[in-house]
Amino acid sequence: MYKWLDQEEWNTFFKTYLSGKVKEIWESVFTMCNLFDDIANEIAPKKINVTYNQLEENNSLEVFKRCKLITKRCK
Repeated sequence: MYKWLDQEEWNTFFKTYLSGKVKEIWESVFTMCNLFDDIANEIAPKKINVTYNQLEENNSLEVFKRCKLITKRCK
């Protein structure tokens, strides 16, 4: 993976590895979502000539946010 990511992206990707703590798991999920969004927006139009579906990405992120709220209520 390091072959395709610049140093900053690699460091961000590495932060997505989990420790097992719920708070850190959610931080990792959102870090990966943001990293995916950044890279997809860069690659989609320039390298594979497709339009990145930002609405789908926003809706998916909203699902994760709602799941996070639900898990907080279940404690």
